[in-house]
Amino acid sequence: MDSSTEALQQSLVKLLAVVDRLDARNLQTVQRLEAATAAMEQGVGRLDRGGEQFAQQAAHGVQWAAQAMDEQRKSLAAARRSLLWIGAMALLIGSLLAAGGTAWIAHRSMQEIAQADFGKDILQATRDGAITRCGDSLCVRIGKKPRHYGKEGEYVLLQDPVVR
Repeated sequence: MDSSTEALQQSLVKLLAVVDRLDARNLQTVQRLEAATAAMEQGVGRLDRGGEQFAQQAAHGVQWAAQAMDEQRKSLAAARRSLLWIGAMALLIGSLLAAGGTAWIAHRSMQEIAQADFGKDILQATRDGAITRCGDSLCVRIGKKPRHYGKEGEYVLLQDPVVR
């Protein structure tokens, strides 16, 4: 039994050596797995920080764009108000010019009508003989008792008033 004990001891020693090597390899594997896990956690941490930084930059960009759009909206609102006021003022000025032009045309037409009536009255007075030529001058028939007109009586009325 000696040889079998010895063989058993040698097998046991070999088995212990294999177990030791397996333990060493297992320990190395565990260490590698722990290192890989630590590296992965570090990578995930970097990704988290990178993602966080990206999210912060994106939020800052969105905030800047919102402020820029708000400023543009305010600028456009001010420009719209300005254009509305300019349009209203232009309409008011145009209306005033149209009313003024109409009033001037009406006044001018009334003057022309009055001048036409004056010319008509002179023509009628000439036909009636109240105004005539005396040589190279004009003469007016005023009657025996002339009537005066004006603040200081500087005008003399014709003898026969023109009846229309």
